[in-house]
Amino acid sequence: MTIILKKVFAALALLILVCSVPAFGETIRCAECGMMVDLSSNFSSKLVRGDDTRYFCDIGDMFSYLNRKGPKDAGVEVKDFATGEWIDARKASYVHAGNKFKTPMGWGLAAFKDKTSAAAFGSVMDFEGTAKALK
Repeated sequence: MTIILKKVFAALALLILVCSVPAFGETIRCAECGMMVDLSSNFSSKLVRGDDTRYFCDIGDMFSYLNRKGPKDAGVEVKDFATGEWIDARKASYVHAGNKFKTPMGWGLAAFKDKTSAAAFGSVMDFEGTAKALK
């Protein structure tokens, strides 16, 4: 009887493990346009509200989504153009320079952790200024 129980527990453990790990090559779609999101891109972004995370292929798509649907209380993160690390979107500095940034959906926006790095690419905007400019 103990051998059967061991096999049942092993099977259950394996099932739990398989169900909790995302499928290899799982596709993440942009919440705004439906395009595949490349999470390694320095132009990707995400909105987090509780256990719901929505990804965006382009920073401009994130602003478009937020301008139309909110929610204002959600956490939003963007990739720092210089390092590729996730940073708080509300604290980031933004530059709109379509001729310098070839972004997935053509918005031409890049986010930076600090204003000095951003200023090297053009006029710097904060989160609210960028949101208003894209309305």
